Amino acid sequence: MRAIALIPLLSCGLLVACGGGGSSDDGDNTQASVFAGNDLQIIEKTDFTITAKGSPTEGTFTWQRVSGPIVDGFPLDGAVQTITAPDVKADSELVLRVSYQTTGGGLVHDDISIFITSNNQLPQAVITQTAPQVLPSVYNDTVTLSAADSTDPDTNGQINSYLWQLISGPALNINSFTNSTLSFSHPLLENHTNLKWSLTVTDDEGGESTSEYDMTLNKTAQVVIANAGADQQVNEFDKVTLDASNSAAATSTYKCDWQQLTGKAETLANSNQCITTFYASDIDTNATLSFEVMVTDSKGRTANDSVFVDVAPKALGLINDTGVGECYNNTQRINCVSKDFPNQDAELGRDSFANRLAKVGQGNLAFDYTKLNEFADEVADDAQNFSCIRDNVTGLVWEVKSPVSGVVPNTTLRDGQNHYTWYLTESAIPQVGGARGAANSSCPSNTDCGLQSYIQEVNALDFCGGTNWRVPTYTELLSLVDYGKQGQNVLIDESIFPNTPAVSLLGHLRYWTSQTAVDGTSLSQAYIIDMSDGNDLAYPKSKTAYVRLVRSR
Repeated sequence: MRAIALIPLLSCGLLVACGGGGSSDDGDNTQASVFAGNDLQIIEKTDFTITAKGSPTEGTFTWQRVSGPIVDGFPLDGAVQTITAPDVKADSELVLRVSYQTTGGGLVHDDISIFITSNNQLPQAVITQTAPQVLPSVYNDTVTLSAADSTDPDTNGQINSYLWQLISGPALNINSFTNSTLSFSHPLLENHTNLKWSLTVTDDEGGESTSEYDMTLNKTAQVVIANAGADQQVNEFDKVTLDASNSAAATSTYKCDWQQLTGKAETLANSNQCITTFYASDIDTNATLSFEVMVTDSKGRTANDSVFVDVAPKALGLINDTGVGECYNNTQRINCVSKDFPNQDAELGRDSFANRLAKVGQGNLAFDYTKLNEFADEVADDAQNFSCIRDNVTGLVWEVKSPVSGVVPNTTLRDGQNHYTWYLTESAIPQVGGARGAANSSCPSNTDCGLQSYIQEVNALDFCGGTNWRVPTYTELLSLVDYGKQGQNVLIDESIFPNTPAVSLLGHLRYWTSQTAVDGTSLSQAYIIDMSDGNDLAYPKSKTAYVRLVRSR
């Protein structure tokens, strides 16, 4: 009981009552008092009775909840009350207050403490198998155990946590042991195998209970299963991974051995490992490769599986790459696989696969040239006497200049020193902006030193078996530039294209293209490409530049 301090009556004339057993408000001259009873110790959800006594008699009693757990029904009227203790999650104190009103108007109060002991009912752990739907389970089935039927008997209780444990049985791949469900894949077994599980559930008041569950997994008829992986589609030069790591064996270990069954022969990096790689070979048309893996367990039992790899030609196009084979950061050479300096020229395009290209002839990186004699017949790669070059990438045939034969214009027709103005015709009609160079000025022609005259003279020779020689387009001429030679005097392979002029024009090796530069004001310029630095330029047609003729096969 908590006694409420009495208010001293200084004068009975000021109060309705004088005296009493609790705190007193206005009242008669008789002192009022109230006693709520002694404090109680009870268990949750049980009934208890409280009885208040007041003086003088014939007054009225009112009970109120002051603090502690919620109890329905308050306030209550009457000296005697029977109450059901609330359901509590932990030991709690409920404080009730009784107010006593005398017939003369006096009002006093008293408190009582009800100490409520929590009486938790332990939860019930229940295990059921919910998958697969068709039993018994077989290899690779997903087996699911559920604790959903576990309960907490307390009216307002609930299960807060789950803990699974495999007491006995083979090692299993389990994602989580703390969910309400537990799943695993039925392993490969050579004998029927018993598994024993335990499940511990904990309720919201910390109560625990544990249940055990026995189950049997059936043996598998096939004790070794080979899995060569899914079929693949790749491009030539791609790195291909063959992965049989999803194979299985009833024994704890197994090994893999790969062999190629069909297609162009490939070199496997580790044919006796479950994961092996190779680089798809250079091909011209779509091809299909097939591989087989043999999986052997520790008891010598085997199984085989195969995989198909479709290989498509890489979309490199009929154009040469740049000839750049090295990667750099801001100051020095680096390995080409760099996240800080990615996608450099040496990482991309035909040159990046140069060491795996099946080349017909020779050339730096992916350049592929074949030497031809004056009849357009192939000669050896190391031949010193040749007249033309076939580019095996673009399919174009290029003029090889003849050696230095004198001082311009006292030179031979195809001397590399000869240079020409841009003058071309189409169906015998001069193209706009062209300019004829004077005869015997920068070339040994008695007609003029324009490009068209040179083309006609070379075609008249049936040079290298062709009469369709012409000035190359911008893209065709650019395909000869090897930017990997940057910093050198000539950016073209001089072992393939010898007899480059030793004395350049105005410090440059400018060669004409057939394409007019359209600048919006005139058609008096055409593009040249400088073989000394790789730059292009719109150049006046009236000026002279070198020329290297080309023809299609």
